[in-house]
Amino acid sequence: MFNIDIAVVNLGKRIQEARLLRNITQDYLAEKCNVTPKHISAIERGSSPGSVTLLLNICNVLGITPNSLFVDSFSEDKKTKDCIIPIDKHEVLVKYSKLTNSNQKFINTAINHCYDEQTRR
Repeated sequence: MFNIDIAVVNLGKRIQEARLLRNITQDYLAEKCNVTPKHISAIERGSSPGSVTLLLNICNVLGITPNSLFVDSFSEDKKTKDCIIPIDKHEVLVKYSKLTNSNQKFINTAINHCYDEQTRR
């Protein structure tokens, strides 16, 4: 069953995810979209859905499609391929994006090592 509250929270997570992956601050995104950083923060927290115009501006600044923001709102058979990661991995991505470059390199090396070990079997 469709739950609008969950859809709004997931929308905010997807915006935050895309913003962090591009190393864009809330201040910069807000400036480019002609809103306050507080408004962007409210959208990312899921306490405000934002207007259609604002969401399209956000997509334009972040270089993403609106589909990628709403992919979690549809049933499995309607999901598109522009989903970056499953929503349940969102917190991991947020934490990863906040690591220093050297720590990110370390994590990348560890992941590559684990993957190589797994695929050799």
